[in-house]
Amino acid sequence: MFFDQIKELDGNIKMLRDQLKSIGSGVDASLDQIDDVAGHIIALEAIMIQVLKKTDIDVEAAKAWIVEQTKGTTSAEGSTKARDVLDSLIKK
Repeated sequence: MFFDQIKELDGNIKMLRDQLKSIGSGVDASLDQIDDVAGHIIALEAIMIQVLKKTDIDVEAAKAWIVEQTKGTTSAEGSTKARDVLDSLIKK
């Protein structure tokens, strides 16, 4: 009986190891996708900074657009993060 329990425990540990490997592979794939998205965002930010240096924009209208587009997904005031990014781009 003791050896049967050890055998069952060994099987469970092997199954857990396989599941952890599978989870690890999934995490690696997700990190690759996040890295791709980050690369695109950084490239777009670089382009926008160059455009903003040569073009005047209505910052308040842009903030109002952000609020309108994000107010249902974050809060009634919209995404503060998006407005912070806008402020950051304007300052560059």
